[in-house]
Amino acid sequence: MDRNGTMNQKFLAALVGLILIVSLGMYAVISGEQGTADGDDAHAHADEADHDESSDHADSPAPQVDGHDEEGEGGQELILAAESLSAAGVRIEVLAPVVLSNSFTVPAEIKENAYNSSIVTPRVPAIVVKRHKRLSETVEVGDPLVTLFSRDVADAEGELLVADREWRRVRRLGREVVSERRYLEAQVARQQAEAQLLSYGLGQDAVDAITSSKEPRAHSLGEFTLLAGQVGVIISDNFRDGELIEPGQKLFEIVDLDSVWVIARLEIDDANTVNVGGRAWVRYENGTQKGVVEQVRSTVDEETRTVDVRILASNLDRNLRPGQFVQAEVENGANGEPVLAVPSDALVRSPDGDWVIFEQDDDGGLKPVEVERQRVIGEWTVIEGIREGASIAVSGAFFLQSELAKGGFDIHNH
Repeated sequence: MDRNGTMNQKFLAALVGLILIVSLGMYAVISGEQGTADGDDAHAHADEADHDESSDHADSPAPQVDGHDEEGEGGQELILAAESLSAAGVRIEVLAPVVLSNSFTVPAEIKENAYNSSIVTPRVPAIVVKRHKRLSETVEVGDPLVTLFSRDVADAEGELLVADREWRRVRRLGREVVSERRYLEAQVARQQAEAQLLSYGLGQDAVDAITSSKEPRAHSLGEFTLLAGQVGVIISDNFRDGELIEPGQKLFEIVDLDSVWVIARLEIDDANTVNVGGRAWVRYENGTQKGVVEQVRSTVDEETRTVDVRILASNLDRNLRPGQFVQAEVENGANGEPVLAVPSDALVRSPDGDWVIFEQDDDGGLKPVEVERQRVIGEWTVIEGIREGASIAVSGAFFLQSELAKGGFDIHNH
């Protein structure tokens, strides 16, 4: 082959190589642009998906309860902070045996507290002029009760007026003019006349008004008004206007009903175990009232052969009325055997009517546990159906029950 042929072949080979290189370069550029576009589309779809997911989360409200399976039940838990339980009065304690005093439950009767009562009566024969208060009305100290007329009071008022006038004259003259004896006689006569009226039941203000020259007489000579000496309720007023009342005859009886006596009648052997100052509970139709043993009589009733035990009970709500029959539970001084007991307020009724108590598990959950009530001793209830050492809610059971009833949730403390 000549030189020209060789050069032509080299030229063609170089041209073919150049064409291949250009072709490969163009393919690479086209493939890169396609990949970039696909990547941008993928990123766009990913961003859109993320945005949609974020939007879904933003539109959903924050959950108030956590839902998860617990012990295979698949129920929900109501999450309550310890502060919430404390604010609701829920207190957790370990259930342990306690020694409770025994008690007796016997019929009893409500009596007025004689230490907080008074009788209003005249100290001289008198006629009723006007009644100011009536049966069942409440009175305050110093309230007018009844106006009376007495001849003895009229005589004493006259003597006071004469003695007061003489005493004023003697004082005006002075010791330099009158003798010492006359001075003392006038002074003593004035004091005796005043004391006489006070002994008849007139108050100091009423006596002062008799001799006051600045105040006109508010009543006729011999009239006087008896005033209430204590706060209370009038439970007796057995008299009529115009009636002649003898000294010592009861006009009014006033009783402060903020506290009452509860008279329980115990057998002799039972009464011997009751201590003054011991606890008691007065049970009536609509509730129970705490009390304290104030007295154990030293004598036995001849008819019933029982011993009266007097209980002092608060009566601010006026649920107890004198003459009312109740049941009195009286604690004795003998202690019994240790028993599993809880405060009665720790027990509530389930929707099925069973008695339940709230037990706390290891992770803080509070769940109702059915128990049996054995007996009630004072403020405690002896129970069965729950293990010793369990952590239980001794207070706030009604709150826990209401929270449980909102959706059948298991209540947890986290």
